Amino acid sequence: MRKFAFNLEKLLEIREYAEKEKILELAEVTGRYMQIINSIEALKKRKRDIMASRFEGSGIDVQSIMHNESIINAIDIKISDFEKKLIPINIEKEEKRLEYMEALKDKRVIEKIKEEKALEHKRKEFLRESKEIDDIVNTNFRNLQEV
Repeated sequence: MRKFAFNLEKLLEIREYAEKEKILELAEVTGRYMQIINSIEALKKRKRDIMASRFEGSGIDVQSIMHNESIINAIDIKISDFEKKLIPINIEKEEKRLEYMEALKDKRVIEKIKEEKALEHKRKEFLRESKEIDDIVNTNFRNLQEV
């Protein structure tokens, strides 16, 4: 059987490389997005801890309550700032996801063509080999009849 050669193999390699690049870009943006999400979650946990600690001590004074309130307000401001930073990153993340999906689709088109061509090659090779076998059998049969 002759080896299958795909004429668009180089294009497939280029498309695979483009897909890998797009997934790396998406991963980088997603990483930045997750860092901000984690920062927000850490701040929210710190805020909950401060609010829970208000009622733990027996000696609650006005100064500590005011101090805790100022910390909580600062945390709320930081959370708000982080949430504002999320908006453009979320948009960028969605753009990168769409670019990745497009690159993946482009690669899959070429892969599908390759699969179809490989199947066609296999079918043609099977027919060619069948014809060769038939020719050999017919030749042998004629040689036997002549003897």
